[in-house]
Amino acid sequence: MKSIHIPNVNARYWCAIAMASLFGTNLGDLWAHNSGLHKLVGLIPLALLAAVVFALERRDRAPRELYYWLVIAIIRTGATNIADYFKKVISWPVFGAILAVLMIGTALWSLQSLNNASSEEAEAERHGMPQAGTAYWCAMLTAGVLGTFYGDVAWKAIGMAPASLALGILLLGAIGLWSGLKGHRFWLYWLVVAIARTFGTAAGDFLAEDPMVGLDLVTSTLITGAVFVGLLATWRGGKAVPLREAA
Repeated sequence: MKSIHIPNVNARYWCAIAMASLFGTNLGDLWAHNSGLHKLVGLIPLALLAAVVFALERRDRAPRELYYWLVIAIIRTGATNIADYFKKVISWPVFGAILAVLMIGTALWSLQSLNNASSEEAEAERHGMPQAGTAYWCAMLTAGVLGTFYGDVAWKAIGMAPASLALGILLLGAIGLWSGLKGHRFWLYWLVVAIARTFGTAAGDFLAEDPMVGLDLVTSTLITGAVFVGLLATWRGGKAVPLREAA
């Protein structure tokens, strides 16, 4: 993905990532329930839609974030269905371990891509994130699947509301660490992404399923989607926090 289509990583970015995770959690459940397709078969239209967005992005030379956030939402929607399917066919401890290994592996892959990138390709680093190439999107998909699984683990263990609150506090702490830490931020970037995805699962399920909230899945999806879009539309991007910064 071109540098001109990459948002800056700052407070706005992390808020949007968190809201995209809530929206993707609800949209993924809505898609699985209402599309009439098997969870894995339902990934095909999502993959085709992502491919169309990437194709349009390659042709567009205007600076706009639309493509990035569309792919983020599509990937998060698909990740919900991937996790929901495989956690039913693979034992939870094994699946959780596999996801942890995959997350580390794809993050390392994106680091290697960053280290090997040309000066033009590494332009995305100036925005505060790894190069948004194949390795990056694989890591983002893995983070979405991992977040869906561990978010479910958290709310099944302690309840939807407590899990949403605890993970929200953890996310704020991780973002604060990201903002204050100097040096190499690479691993912290992926850690915050993974926590945001986990928080989004617990909070999204809480909004859509908890009787205390009183919303159904359709209404919750519309609300989280509107907040996600509204946040991006009304909060303009500011200065990026560099991925690498001298101590």
